[in-house]
Amino acid sequence: MEDNRTEYILSLECMIRSFIRQFSNELNRLLGNSITATEYSILSHLSHKSPQIVTELSQEFQVSVSHITHVTDQLVQKQLAQRKRSQLDKRVVEIHITNKGKELVKTISQKKKAYVNQKFSSLTTDEIKLLVRLFHQINHTS
Repeated sequence: MEDNRTEYILSLECMIRSFIRQFSNELNRLLGNSITATEYSILSHLSHKSPQIVTELSQEFQVSVSHITHVTDQLVQKQLAQRKRSQLDKRVVEIHITNKGKELVKTISQKKKAYVNQKFSSLTTDEIKLLVRLFHQINHTS
């Protein structure tokens, strides 16, 4: 009985890996050449909570400060974000989303919403809720 359980778990692992790879590839196609998935994630975050400082972003995304600095460099270069000195503390540099960045997030978010609705169209809302609950349960098991 235990062997079957292990086989199911290993099969599930392969399915999850395959799903994530396919999902990521399809989302990257949606993004096109204008922006990377990481850039979009940070830009989307900034569209809801701007300005931010690099250390806050690195904690939020659980990556190094240098990684956030590199990504924000790319966003600034593409004129999707800008750096400004804090009015409260001139030593602090804040990352702000630009109007161009807000428009891009809006456009991509609409495409992403349509994509995920299509991708999960074969599942009922209750099935999606069950998946969310199960993954939450798995994620919070030590």
